[in-house]
Amino acid sequence: MRDAITVHEDRPDELTRRGLLAAGAGIGAVALLPAEALARVPREAKRRHRRRHRHHRRPARRPATAPSPAPSSPALGHGGAPTDNVTLARLAREHGAGEPLMFADLAAVDSNSLVITSFARANRWAVRPALKAFQSPRFCAYVLGLLPEPRGLIFHLRQVDQVLTAAPPGTDLLTGYPPTRGELRAFLGRRAPSGQPPHRLRILVSSVDLLQEFADLARTTPRPLPLEVGLEFDSGEGRGGFHKPADISAALALLRSARDRLRLTAVLCYDGHATLNGDQHYRQGVATQARSFYAGYLQQLEAEGADLFDAATLVRNGPASSNYRNWAGSTECNEISPGSAFSYPGYLDSFDHDGLASALAQCAPVLKVIGPYPAVPVTKIPVAPANGQEEYFLKGSSWPDGGGTEPAFIYPNGVNDDQLEGGRAAVYAPAGSLGPEDYVLCRPNQAGDGIDYFGAVTVVRSGQVLTTWPTFSRWSAPAGSSL
Repeated sequence: MRDAITVHEDRPDELTRRGLLAAGAGIGAVALLPAEALARVPREAKRRHRRRHRHHRRPARRPATAPSPAPSSPALGHGGAPTDNVTLARLAREHGAGEPLMFADLAAVDSNSLVITSFARANRWAVRPALKAFQSPRFCAYVLGLLPEPRGLIFHLRQVDQVLTAAPPGTDLLTGYPPTRGELRAFLGRRAPSGQPPHRLRILVSSVDLLQEFADLARTTPRPLPLEVGLEFDSGEGRGGFHKPADISAALALLRSARDRLRLTAVLCYDGHATLNGDQHYRQGVATQARSFYAGYLQQLEAEGADLFDAATLVRNGPASSNYRNWAGSTECNEISPGSAFSYPGYLDSFDHDGLASALAQCAPVLKVIGPYPAVPVTKIPVAPANGQEEYFLKGSSWPDGGGTEPAFIYPNGVNDDQLEGGRAAVYAPAGSLGPEDYVLCRPNQAGDGIDYFGAVTVVRSGQVLTTWPTFSRWSAPAGSSL
């Protein structure tokens, strides 16, 4: 198995232990984000953010050409131009069988991958995509195959085995969320599936208590030792993770006492609160503060725990789709985790998206053609739509993300909600633009949330349907439970 964190000789600024200390001293002098700037974030945006998952969280030589296809799927081709909406609507009619479906355009994904990896390479970072943006083992595997090194940020331990069934050999996974206690017990209590390909798995912990649980479970786990550990650091967002120096000291002491079964190989500091506001000055301030905190954490790690990790190969995971460009020049992180940027869903319109192409389209079939003169419910008063429109009733299209934002209509031109009928499923569109066999296309606001409504992703390139990829299995009752 190749070592996915080997230092490449074309990375002269890879931090050494001395460099960790220097980064802490240099960044510590940067002013922190003023409290009044945070206070300006709308309260409603904060509520949406609490419901929103991270999108969010290697370098190697990369030719300035179109990305290669996933090694395991040569028939999928590579490159090309994204398929236009008119063609997608035709493909939906031909392949949808009158049911809703989700398209993923690989030409757009390839193009976006090149944008992301080129920016990362210029900053001497690796790319570890947030795999929850793809919600399908084969979609994850395809994106991993586009990278110089197959690294991924995975958010649920139950999905590890699903991803590895399709992922390239040697895939390096880091969990983007710390697991629940039950999740950790279940995972460490069973053996890995027989014949699982070579890989790495680094499990994130966010507190001393969870780390203690991890150390205790490692005594009896049937999985090979040592188990790899990542420490989550708080970036200033306040969503959890190590922040107090005393807690970091306690974690290092615990790791030292369990060094026969736990190994520190990764840290993570993600500025998720950058998604609260697309304003560039706000996001730059968030990045500055997060980098300052990160440098301080790295300095303490080196001062107190240099015997516990290899500074030259320690994974230092950082920002994601909404803010990675504002970390340009950072040596605190050595990898970034954009996920949504690979498919460019709607929410990224408010953030950095230069060069990105939309890769996802949700398709809702026409259920009824209501006609040009719908009526107000109850009163039955006729309503004449403006500009020669008529009303249609759809099967689907109401697919809100975790924050409650519904997808945007993107085809046909001029389609919009009929608010008198409650919107979404009832829409207006130009008269004659849709028939009973047609589809309305939507662009999801969040990538993973948009895919998660569907049992499969229909894969297209250059106007052709290539295959379908099943999505992740959903949560179900634990084995053995009953009424």
